[in-house]
Amino acid sequence: MSIIDVTSGTPTAFGSGVKSGPAKAPVAATLGTTAPNSGRNGTVDTVSLSTDAVRAMEAGTISFTVPKADAAAAKDPVAARMETMLARRDYDLKQADYMREAMGMLRQTLNLPEDQPIFLGGAAHGLLDRLAAKNGLSKPELPDALRAAGAKDPFAEDADAETGVIGVGMPNSGKELQVVFDRLGLAGRSTKTDDPLRMIALTDGNGRGGALLGAIKGGTLGGLTDTRPGQGANLWAVTDGDGGPNARVLASVRSVGMDDVATGMATNLLKGLKGLFDGT
Repeated sequence: MSIIDVTSGTPTAFGSGVKSGPAKAPVAATLGTTAPNSGRNGTVDTVSLSTDAVRAMEAGTISFTVPKADAAAAKDPVAARMETMLARRDYDLKQADYMREAMGMLRQTLNLPEDQPIFLGGAAHGLLDRLAAKNGLSKPELPDALRAAGAKDPFAEDADAETGVIGVGMPNSGKELQVVFDRLGLAGRSTKTDDPLRMIALTDGNGRGGALLGAIKGGTLGGLTDTRPGQGANLWAVTDGDGGPNARVLASVRSVGMDDVATGMATNLLKGLKGLFDGT
């Protein structure tokens, strides 16, 4: 897949401008009666016992059933906290190992150098998990102790998100490139056509820029695309057409100090994403 940059030169900074029933009378139980006893003032105290109680007294066996305490409630709170802490430590170590291996696979797939920091968001986490599973790497399961404490997989909701972002940075420079992609749009396109996408700079002098920027902000890409002006940032829309009213915006590219490599890096990233969609 290729991307055609349909603008010339470096773009300027963008962004200007049941009811209860009646109570029943108690039902009288069958009672046995012991001999009356005289009180101090001549009164008679009568104690009535049920038939079962009388039989138990005659047999000399009276027993009481004490309900068992709930196992969870009976657990020592300190022991419970320690179990949760150990489960968290073990899970975090396994998750760190998993992410290190999975990110290595992603770097290789997307041709990203080891010395460039990268970050993921949204659907990119789902793609990472599918890539790892395809290569035989299992994602660690959240322990029961952590589930009971209310913990969740931090990236579980991202697996089926509509949009994702992959960011690439240059160490100790403040330079970065962010590519936000429409997962459904790219996945659908990958089975239909190999026509090149077009990367259109959203500059103040570009008549199509306003409409495309509006499409980004109001569409699925808006939640992850940083459209703030300033910071020396420039923004492109990646479309499946010439930028006209019927073109779909499938990705956005934001550059801070990386304009000279933005087109090439965006092309490689989107080409790699297309390959992941095709293979998953």
